[in-house]
Parts: sequence; C-alpha cells; structure tokens
Amino acid sequence: MRNPFLALMTVTLLTSAACSKPEPTAQAAPPPPPAQSSDTEQLGQPADPRFIGKIWVSTTPGHSRGSLLIFLPDRSLLMDSCFDTYRISKWGADGDRIRWIEDTIPIQATISMPDENNLSLQLAGQDRVQTYVTASVPYVCPDMPR
Repeated sequence: MRNPFLALMTVTLLTSAACSKPEPTAQAAPPPPPAQSSDTEQLGQPADPRFIGKIWVSTTPGHSRGSLLIFLPDRSLLMDSCFDTYRISKWGADGDRIRWIEDTIPIQATISMPDENNLSLQLAGQDRVQTYVTASVPYVCPDMPR
C-alpha cells in the first residue's frame, strides 16, 4: 500500500516547483560614477613646496581666532579654527597659483613665502592678503573674547 502522506508531499513539492518563478540572477552593481574632475586635480606642482606639511596660523585681522591651514602632501587641505567647524578639501597648485574647494566653490589664490615661517595668500578678486605664520609647538587656542 502506498503512503498517502508521501504522495501528497511529492505532488505539493512538484507543483510548487513548477509554478514558482525562477529566481532573478544576481546582477553586477552598476559601476560607481566617474570621479568628477576638478580644477585642483588638473594643476601641477607648486613652485615653492615649503608650505606643505606645516601648520599655518592666521595673522590676518578679521579672521576667526586660531584659524589654521594645513596643506598635506596627499593634496588634502585641513582648515580649522578654535571656534569654527573644521573642513577638509582637496588642493592643487601650479607655480605660485593654488586652488582648493570650499562648499563646491573653487577658490584660487597666489601663494608666496617671504621666508620659511611666513605664508601669504592673495585670493583672486580680493584686495586683502591673507597672512599666516607657522604654529609654535605647543599651540593652544586663544581664549574666546567675552
């Protein structure tokens, strides 16, 4: 005698297999969008690379107290101050021209170093020169004005 339970299970399994839709095959994820080319990536080498890898403290009147710039060799730029949020951008240079991005806006400046410990940036379209000195170690943020 046949087992009715086994027969019922066999018919159920065959029916469900025949009626089921095939599993979709895994598709490769779309390739990531190409990196957007920016002006900073297209620039070459700075004429005077002594500014790279140093911590620069602003001496420009009107800048946030304790404003810092650090141009890293991997073309990252860290901008910070004692009282503002920091920013990390990409930078590029060609000769005495330097560029970086701030909130998707390209900033261009002419860079000069009168000596080993002083940096000047003449931003395009501005009359005032931004000035910086190398940070002394240790450096502590100045007190916030009251």
